Amino acid sequence: MIAANARGAAGADVRRGRSAGWVWAVWLHGVAALVAGLAALAGCGDAGGDPSGRADGAGTGSAAPEAFEATGPVTSDRGAMRDAQGSAGVDETLVVALRRLPSTLDPVAELDPWGQRIVDDLVFEGLTVRAGDVAPFVEPAIADTCLLHPTAAPTHVYCHLRADLRFHDGQPVRSDDVIASLEHWTDARRGGLRQRHGLAGLRKVELTARPGPAGAGTKEEPGRWVHLEFDAPEPLALERIAAMKIVPKAKRRGAGFGRAPIGTGPMRVKSFAAEAIELERSEHARRRAGVPGLKLELVTDGAAALVRMRRGDLHVLAEVAPSHVPRELGKPGMAPRFTAWTLSPPRFDLVFYNLRSGPQARHDVRVALDRALPREALASALDPMPAQSAAVPVDLAAPIEIDLAALHEAKAAADWGTFGLPPRQSATRDADELAAAARALDGLGWRIDRGLRRRGDNTLRIVLMWDQHPGASTIVANGLKKAWRELGVQVPQVTASFAYLLGLMQRGDYDVALGRLATTSDADLFPYFHSRGSMNVPGVADADLDAALVEFRAATTGAERQAAKRRIAERLRALVPVSVVHAPLEIMLVSRRVLGLEFVDDVPRLDRIALGPASAWADDAGAP
Repeated sequence: MIAANARGAAGADVRRGRSAGWVWAVWLHGVAALVAGLAALAGCGDAGGDPSGRADGAGTGSAAPEAFEATGPVTSDRGAMRDAQGSAGVDETLVVALRRLPSTLDPVAELDPWGQRIVDDLVFEGLTVRAGDVAPFVEPAIADTCLLHPTAAPTHVYCHLRADLRFHDGQPVRSDDVIASLEHWTDARRGGLRQRHGLAGLRKVELTARPGPAGAGTKEEPGRWVHLEFDAPEPLALERIAAMKIVPKAKRRGAGFGRAPIGTGPMRVKSFAAEAIELERSEHARRRAGVPGLKLELVTDGAAALVRMRRGDLHVLAEVAPSHVPRELGKPGMAPRFTAWTLSPPRFDLVFYNLRSGPQARHDVRVALDRALPREALASALDPMPAQSAAVPVDLAAPIEIDLAALHEAKAAADWGTFGLPPRQSATRDADELAAAARALDGLGWRIDRGLRRRGDNTLRIVLMWDQHPGASTIVANGLKKAWRELGVQVPQVTASFAYLLGLMQRGDYDVALGRLATTSDADLFPYFHSRGSMNVPGVADADLDAALVEFRAATTGAERQAAKRRIAERLRALVPVSVVHAPLEIMLVSRRVLGLEFVDDVPRLDRIALGPASAWADDAGAP
């Protein structure tokens, strides 16, 4: 999602087939198997219904899908997670301390990272749910079977609805609940919502009796297949539709749904207040959460939060205050009782360059402008924590576990750049880079004349667009203007609401603009940087970059995706269609009582974590 930068911000092993023009994703007892060909699946329906559409379950083929053991995202303690979830567990609420609570849990709202995790992991389900490290990178949810057509470039998705699902209030999930929830996304007024979730091409949603053009149902018996149609091929359709959560038709229109949400996920919202959000297991849920209760508590005092972590009142401290890093992390007793993590959320404050016209359309000028950006000064002004050293808006860094034992033993409280901690910011980098940028422009013939860069009769003039919003936007805009003016660049500005500015950017009617790209760790960047991308506001057109973006979409494993992301990053670094001016880092502290910790978009996956017994965690040496 591109926004004004003042705003906050166990899959399956798979085999792909290419016959008959169809790909079926068949879900059997929670394990995914991908089977090619309509004939290959016929006669292999599970408890969710017969895909052939025949009442007697007979089909035209006999081949059975092959099942594979499900795998999950990278986890720090997967064995402990399985043990904890396989046992009765500890009957205790897991408490997470946050510096700010989600303002809503409405799944169609612009959610912060923790709100998104609660929506995705605990409260709601879509037809599918993102999971796993192997294509199709989803698990079954409201649907038990999904298929794509055609195989190579799908524009149609058919999903068969599970039977006997219930919402948190005990009411059955009906077909009209599903279709009303999905149709909310196709409303002409929801273009921004579709764009945020990569569903800009979603064209139609309907119920049908069976998949395929001949399968239209009747009003009296519309069937239990959902048909979604895209206006262009969408190879990641099964991932995309996971964002489309199913809610009760009658409740969605009610006031305050975001504070009293009802879904089908493993937990329901017990209370939603300014100081805490509490969730508990839903007795009607299809899946079981790892803990019986979860509490997100507003804790703004960093010192008090650390004291409560040591007492065991809190189990996760989402953001350790910068003033306590690294000294508090290296204190005696921390390593036996806690793990700490350096996190790099996929959130980037950017300068967008128009590559179609203007002086910044020249690559060598963009490189000089990029070098002159005062990144260290901006990082210090925006956040006391050192920033990511991100050159491009591609999330390549996994969470890093900090070696608390080595940090304590080294007595190196002043050294941030070791043991998994981020390096300290450089005091001279901005000045060095500004001088290098000046030399580059000199070499291009843009000489200083009466304080401005001129070449012949032309002045180096770059118009800056931004939303004039107080906070991060103002800090970034003022810092950028100051640095470029010191370089001798004339920097007039245009300000308006970001919604208006985005329209200008999409039309290519700008020089440079400020914005934020807030995505997921495995974001498909095709819409933003492919030559045919719907949100390609820089106007970049590069064959090698296009190829890398397509490779990401075609990847069948997490390793292939990571390799494609590296190629995307390398090409973006070379082309400079955008400059990263700031990317935040966070330090998270987690009690060792928390089992099964795994990260999704640099936030713990909440449906799988569990609590071990306090007796195994207590350590008198670390008590306050």
